[in-house]
Amino acid sequence: MSDKTLYFGYGSNLDREDWNKWCNDRGYDPSGLVELGPAWLPEYWMKFHYYSGGRGGGAADVVHVGPGFAVPGALFEMDEEALVAMDKKEGHPNYYERKNVHVCLADGRVVEALTYTVVERKILKEHQPPTEEYANLISNGLERLGLPTYFLETAIRDRGVYDGLQQVFTYGTLMQGESRSAALNAHPHHMLGSARVVGKLVDLGDFPGLIPQGSSIVHGELYSFDYNITPLINYLDRIEGFYGYGSDKSLFVRSIIKVEIGGSRQWAWTYVYNGERGKEIPSGDWHERERY
Repeated sequence: MSDKTLYFGYGSNLDREDWNKWCNDRGYDPSGLVELGPAWLPEYWMKFHYYSGGRGGGAADVVHVGPGFAVPGALFEMDEEALVAMDKKEGHPNYYERKNVHVCLADGRVVEALTYTVVERKILKEHQPPTEEYANLISNGLERLGLPTYFLETAIRDRGVYDGLQQVFTYGTLMQGESRSAALNAHPHHMLGSARVVGKLVDLGDFPGLIPQGSSIVHGELYSFDYNITPLINYLDRIEGFYGYGSDKSLFVRSIIKVEIGGSRQWAWTYVYNGERGKEIPSGDWHERERY
């Protein structure tokens, strides 16, 4: 059995110096926490409803809200000593408690990981604004990882209006001119243009599947939606046969992936194939499936 634990961090642990200082001040070895890269926690939202005496202000928490929402952060690997230290730093189980979650990686893979959420009895009714210093720890970490700070800023403002991740990457039958394009066109949107992701595109007969592996390029389209995206995500879940994270019955798994468009990189929802069969389409383009 591996003694390594995958951990999703979304708060001050995005700042390496903060982690190192905390460990060094208390006699822990900080090297046991290894950052693996940017990641997203789907179906959660960030809140500041817990007051941290050590921080002198609000400290971040994540709460489950449903499809379309997500919290950006990083995936880490912890050894046994780092896990002990992390439990202590997060105040487990009296202030924050461990929670098993599913996390989306930049290449579209979805993995199980550990994170920490505020225990119910410590949640306050009133918004607890974080200090500028604490907010900057998170903001700087997100920027370093190439992740948006919008969701953090919205949580800090706490105006009661929350937006999920509003972009969707399509690569198969939902693209313009394909058999299910009407399903997407029924929802008001902006087509941002042709885009691509790293992965492998396989032919499953009437539709393709994106497999998040290798270094090939998969071509598709990137869309943006200006309204509550949850109804659309629920609709797409039914079309793609996604039955929830952890279900072995899903044909496709809803994930968040890094998308390249016009020389820039953005983040979007997509659906990755939950299987291995299918002949690879060498061009990575469903429009050109007849050419191989």
